[in-house]
Order: sequence, then structure tokens, then C-alpha cells
Amino acid sequence: MNKDSITCLVSQYLNNEINSIQIDFESGTNSREEFYLKTVKRLTRAYELYLEKSVYKDDYLLALRDYLLTFDTAIKFKKDCFLDDNEYGIAFDEIDQKYFASFQLPSYVNEKFVNEAFIRTVSEQHVAPDSNLLTDPMIYAMTGYTHFKSLDQKLAVYGALNTPEGYTTLVSLPTGGGKSLVTQTISYQKDRLTIVIVPTVSLAIDQVRVTKQVIKRDDNDNEIFSYSSGMNAGPILKAIKDKKAKVLFISPEALLENPSFAEAIKEANKCRYLNNIIIDEAHIVVDWGATFRVDYQCLESWRNMLLMTNPSLRTILLSATFEDRCIETLKDFFEVNGKWIEVRCDALRHEPRYCVVRAKSNKEKEKDIVELVRKLPHPMIIYVARPIDADYIKTLLSNSGIKNVRTFTGLTGSAQRKKLIEEWVDDQYEIMVATSAFGVGVDKGDVRTVIHTYIPQNANTYYQELGRGGRDHLPCLSIMCLHPGDETIGKDRIKKRVLTTKKIWRRWDSLYNNTQSVRSSNNRVFIDTSIKPNYANDDIFDDSPISEADRNWNIYVLLFLRRYNLIRILEVKIENGHYFILIEIVNDRLRVIDDVLKVHIDKIREEEWDFYNSSYNMMVNAVRSKSKECISELFYKTYSKVYEYCAGCNIHDIPIIGDSHKFPLKNRVDEPLRVLSEEQLLPFGESNEMVVLVNDNERMNLLNRLVEKGVSMIVVPEGMQNSENILDINSKRNILVVVVKDVYMLLKAHGYYFTSGLVAVVYPDDERIIGQQYITIKNNLCGKSATKIIHIIKNNAYVNEAGKTFVELVDGPSVLPSVIYT
Repeated sequence: MNKDSITCLVSQYLNNEINSIQIDFESGTNSREEFYLKTVKRLTRAYELYLEKSVYKDDYLLALRDYLLTFDTAIKFKKDCFLDDNEYGIAFDEIDQKYFASFQLPSYVNEKFVNEAFIRTVSEQHVAPDSNLLTDPMIYAMTGYTHFKSLDQKLAVYGALNTPEGYTTLVSLPTGGGKSLVTQTISYQKDRLTIVIVPTVSLAIDQVRVTKQVIKRDDNDNEIFSYSSGMNAGPILKAIKDKKAKVLFISPEALLENPSFAEAIKEANKCRYLNNIIIDEAHIVVDWGATFRVDYQCLESWRNMLLMTNPSLRTILLSATFEDRCIETLKDFFEVNGKWIEVRCDALRHEPRYCVVRAKSNKEKEKDIVELVRKLPHPMIIYVARPIDADYIKTLLSNSGIKNVRTFTGLTGSAQRKKLIEEWVDDQYEIMVATSAFGVGVDKGDVRTVIHTYIPQNANTYYQELGRGGRDHLPCLSIMCLHPGDETIGKDRIKKRVLTTKKIWRRWDSLYNNTQSVRSSNNRVFIDTSIKPNYANDDIFDDSPISEADRNWNIYVLLFLRRYNLIRILEVKIENGHYFILIEIVNDRLRVIDDVLKVHIDKIREEEWDFYNSSYNMMVNAVRSKSKECISELFYKTYSKVYEYCAGCNIHDIPIIGDSHKFPLKNRVDEPLRVLSEEQLLPFGESNEMVVLVNDNERMNLLNRLVEKGVSMIVVPEGMQNSENILDINSKRNILVVVVKDVYMLLKAHGYYFTSGLVAVVYPDDERIIGQQYITIKNNLCGKSATKIIHIIKNNAYVNEAGKTFVELVDGPSVLPSVIYT
């Protein structure tokens, strides 16, 4: 990309000397170039909009400012009257006779951070060259990808792909780290169906778009689907029935409340066509599922019903980061008979620069918001607490001249959501005002600013939302703009999340002792959740219609009792929004509605309230008075598996780096280990290792044969020439390709889950390195349970370190390539 030629074209275009800019806006070779090209694309779109309707003048100026600052350039205009007295920091240079942009930032914004977020003074981070990021024959054939983004992504993908039948694997991978590849590879690992449960329609739509781009198949449109309420489900149901569907992205509500899907999935599961359940953004099961998205916690009983018919069904839980309490709840819901794996690659984001802005009044806050929108880089997301707030901010900006703005909330219809996402990704507008309904997982990498106009309920919610910025691994801004009343508003919203002990107790009494509830002799009760409570006053449930409040609170009470293991939820049936829940009473206290039960409920209710309250107070304290400590402390305290990192905040503008050169796997993954077949064990005899002497021409044939026989890992020398030939192996199976250093680090982290099975170790020709590589493999990998090593070497080299030839050194047979696994 030649910046000088681009700036010349832009100047000609804006001066009407050429009709269009002949540039491929998708041709960037790295994230920085991609952002530069998209900046020009947004400028041309804004200019076209302005030419159509002069009311979009300010939106054009906004895009022009972004362009001038990002490219650090100036421009000469033939017509300049429209730039007089603008509020975007665009000024005229009397000497050069050109217009340029200056920051002109308010005093509460750090100019260094803004300079970095305009991508003017930073370079991209590069992966250390000693990590082997090669994919494998299956992934290469499926996607065309030769390399992973990072070692983190590689471990996350194989952590999921290696999941044994019947297991649940929880995988964490930082935002922007390529978590979608986990879903894509799992879905095409076998010729079966994967259901991906996503929190928002926007994410479902976006995931289908991205998956169809990534997966190299001729029949994508008949294999990859998303469903949301109001869509025609016919083609999807037919594809499932005909066993052609590979992946379905769907919300928990659409999954549980549509009887056609329930029946189709039941049949697919019965014949073992259903292979995987993936819950994306799985932290939401805990964060949202306890209150306004109750269907998330109903997934437990839905999955358990499927497991009764198909115990080989695999479950994958995905998110960027997990709190310890979240892990405990997810494990309680989704672990069965100890079949639980955690692959934790948690890490704090390196991209955000944080700023907390405190206004004295709401009027001053509104003024600050407008100024931030005018002066900070775009694309930009402005997060608000409620749909009504989104409309208000949009009107505020419109009244200030900025009109090319969209809103996205829980009230936005399905068709409109799809259109908004497509236009957002296509850069047809650059400001989105939204509630948490937008953005979870949406794959727009170049968002440069995320503004919060409210205090999120906890650090995890805040972190997930600000994580929409900088997904391209370039700097971004996270701005929180508040006034004193925001703390009270937030506290009031928290109070609505937990019923009082008296109301929980009385609602349970209403549900358990109502004539509509059907009891059986084995502690089971079939409950109709539409039952009215035995007290008169109404309970408001979040932002739901009052007509649904009783039902939602009744479900809340049952889920509350389940989270504290007083009951088990065996089945959830939903008919036209009517929830019927079959429960099993685990704690006999629930049978008698007395003071003993009331005291017990009060105790666990206080535990729940304390969590919500303390989480919110931690947020408030972190942002009060423009923050008195580094903002990363908030996240470092929230996530136990991360190392500290902060690129800058109100307290400091020099990065705090606590995770440099840290191995990405943050937890032990001791088991499960692979089970080797008798055929795989046969050539080894009583040994754990063997040697195969093979020349260069025969080596690929040997590796082909080994992959067919189920080799799980290939260890290659660092810098091995032609190692990418492994991708052309005929057998399209998953193989973890690593260098010796990565093997050592995996074993040091107790990652035996990754290293067990049949392992092929390829040695270099350089005899000086052969001995070092063997000693590392011998000391760390040989002798490990459920691991057999095949050493592949060209010549029987003499190993100086041991004073023996290689064959003498290996404690096992030496065989010819022609006889191994024939």
C-alpha cells in the first residue's frame, strides 16, 4: 500500500477531479493497512452521502477528520466555505494553503492515547518466531489457513477438537484471538451436525457470514445456517432431516421455544447425527441466564435430555475470559460424571487505553458525549443501559449535526438487525449506539472507540463490552463518561435483579402448593410458571412487559433454587411462551413452608445479593473520581487466570506489562489421555519409543501413513525447511504440529491432554541439534502415560552428548518405514 498515492487519489476525488477512487479497500496485507484503507472507504461513503443530502455535512467532516489524522496529511480544496468555523479541529494552513486536522481534545482526554488510537505512532505486535503456528491437513483443506493467529488460538482449537465423546470442554481465548475458528473446525471435524448457541441475533447473523467466508465448500448455503424468530425455518429443518446441515447458529430462546426445532434436533440426536453443542460467550449463561435471559439456564436440562439418548454428545463452552464463580456455575450445570476439561488461555487485552470522564451534571455529560464523538477516532460504539437511552443519545447527536448514526437494542427487529450488521461491517456508518444486545462477538475488527454512558453491573460485563474495540490488535480507546446520578441509576437496576427473601419464599409457596402443580411420589413436581403469587403487589422484572413479570420471576425463583442445589430441573417445556418446568426436590426443607425454610432462603439470598452488590460496588469504586488506581486492577482482580496488563489509563500513560513471554496455557490439563489401540501399540512391543530411519523422499509417505493410523502430534525441528508439506498429507485429520520448545512448555504446564497418544518426532539433519532435541524429548515426553514416541531420523547420527549412536540411545526397536503400520 502506497500512502502517497492514496492521499493523491483522495485529494483528486474530494475536489471532483476524478469520479471514484480505484482502490481495493479489502487489499490490506496487515491490520494497519486494512485500517488505513477502511478509513478511506468511510470517507468516500460519507462524502457521497453529503453530496446526496447536505444535512450529512457534519458526518462528512467527522470522516474527513479521521482521514486527515490517521494519514497525518493535509489537503487543498477548491471550495472551502463549508469548512469555515467547523467543530472538528479542521483548520487552514496559510503557508501551505491546505486544510489539516489537529486534535483539539478536551482536557480530560489523554492526547497520547488518542494519537495511538488513530494508529499514528504504533506498530503491530508480531508473534515470536519460535512458536510453530502451522495448522494441519484438515484445517488447511477446510479453510485454506496455513497458520494460526497465535499459539493461544492453536491450543484453544485443539483443546476443543480433541474433546472425547461425552465430555464438556471449557475454552477461553482473548477477544480478537480467533475464537470463531474453534466453532468452524469443530463443525466440520465430522460429517455431522453442530448446534452453536449464541446470545444475540447479531452474532448469529455475523457468524454465518464469517463461517461461509472461511469454510471452503461448494454447498455452504445448504450447510451453514442461522435461525431467529420470524424466519422461515423450513430450509433449515429440511437440511437437518436430510443430514446435510453442518452448523446451526441459534439463540437459546429460539432453540427451546420452537417445537419444530425441538423435534428435529431430538431426531438428529437419536440417530447420533447431532455431534456437538457449542455455547458461545458461555459466561452469559451465568451473567444473563439468572435474570432476563432465563432460557440460558434452561439449557442444562435440555442438554441432559439429549445426553440420555446420545451419551457421546460433546459440549464446548467458549468465552474470552471466565470469572471463578462463573466456572463453578458452568461446571455445576454441564459436568456429567467428571467428564470436564478446561483449556484456559485467558489474557487481558493489550489494545484498550482507558479514560474515565466525570461530568458534574447530566447536561455537562451530554456536552462531553458530543465532544467525544466529534474528536475521538471511529468507528465508534456508544453503550447505553436501556433502549430509551439509545434513542435519546441518537437524538442528542442528530441535534448536534451528526446524523448518520444507528441504534441497536433488544427491541430492534430481526430483519433490521441483519441490515444494521451488514451496513456496519460494510462501513456505511461509523457510529453505533447500543445496549448489550449488540456487539457480542460481532466480527468488526477496526472499532477504535467504545464509550460507556452508564456503569455496567460488574467488571465482566464492562470488559466484554469494551472488548468490541481493537479486535484487529491495534490500539483503541475505552471511555467511560458519567455524572453523579449514574451511580444511583445503576444501583436501582441492581436492586431489580434479586427478589427479597419474603417474595422468593412466598413465590415458592405459590408454585409448590398450587393445585396446578402436579406432584409425584419420587420428589418430582411439574410446575406451571404462569401461577400468580399469593401476594398482591406487582414485581417489575427488568424491562419486560408487566404481563410477563410473574412468569419471569417464577422462573427466576426456580433457577435460584437450582443454582443453590435445592432442586434439580429435569425438563423445560415451552408452549407459546408458557413455561412448564419439571423439577426434583433435592433439599427436603422445601417441602414445608415455615420459618426454617425462610431462614435458609434468606442465607442463600444474601449470598446472591452480596455478589451482585459487591460486583457493582467494585465497578463504582474503580471509576469514582476519575479512578484512583490503575483500571486494569479491576480486571486483574476479576479474572484469576490472567497476568496484569494495562496499555494506559487515568493513572498512567506508560504500559504496565505483566504478561510478557508468558506461555498461553494458564491451567493444568492433566487428563483425559488418549487411549491407544492395539494396532497402534503393536510395533512398539514392550517399549514406549522406536526409531524409523527414513530418507527425505520417503519421509512424507511415512507421515501420511502415520496420520492415517491416528498420530496425534508431530514434533518438527525449529526452522525445519518445507514443514508446510505436512499440510498436503492425504489423510485430512487433526494433528497438532509443534516445535520442541512448545512440547517442553506444554509438559511444564502439565498439558498432557495435548501430548498423549501416538507422537511422531522429526529430527533435523544437523547432528549438533539432534542430540539436544532427543534429550529434551527423552526427559520430558518419553515414559509419559498413554504416550508412544516414533523418532523419525534420516541417518543413525552419533550423539556426542551421550557417546552413542541415535539407534543405541533410543530404548526401543528400530524399524524400516516399509514395515511400520503396513
